[in-house]
Amino acid sequence: MATTTATSAIRPTASGLATADEIRTAFTEHREELAWLAGFLIADEMVAAACLIDARKLAQSERKVVQEWLWTSARDATIRSALDVQRVRIAQLSSAYDRRASAHVQHAALPLDIDTLEFLVRESDQLRLRLDSICRFVLVLCGIENHCSRQVARLLGISEHAVKAAYLAALQSLDVVRSQAIVEAYGCAAACN
Repeated sequence: MATTTATSAIRPTASGLATADEIRTAFTEHREELAWLAGFLIADEMVAAACLIDARKLAQSERKVVQEWLWTSARDATIRSALDVQRVRIAQLSSAYDRRASAHVQHAALPLDIDTLEFLVRESDQLRLRLDSICRFVLVLCGIENHCSRQVARLLGISEHAVKAAYLAALQSLDVVRSQAIVEAYGCAAACN
């Protein structure tokens, strides 16, 4: 049986809502990207795989998925499923971020530029180990999904201050890992010459 792409499988319905087949196709076509997202957020491959199955069921049960937003809906469902797994841990960690000084967390949660995003994907295994649950979720939600800190705070059930502090910590960790990669590349280049 020939597979079709997510976009070619979409045939407008009278309601404009996606069919169960279209939702399934979106999850199939973007399986690799969604697996990366779930794996990064959960930091456990087996649990992340279960989140993908749950996310597909979640998206299908909503039946409000608009055809034009299939990819966004697939990502949102994956994030919500991962959040259900990590919600207790996020609540436990949030008080540590609430105690961080205000002067250091006033920066707006700006989205990641394309170079930083590519670096995040390349070094996601190392970053996943360095970042706790809150930092991983905030990095994805603010840095990749472009949600404001207020929206992320509501979604995660923590304070906006904790979101900003966690985003700052995540960005600092990204900078450390990037600096290490540069040093390693420079050291290799110097040793090779």
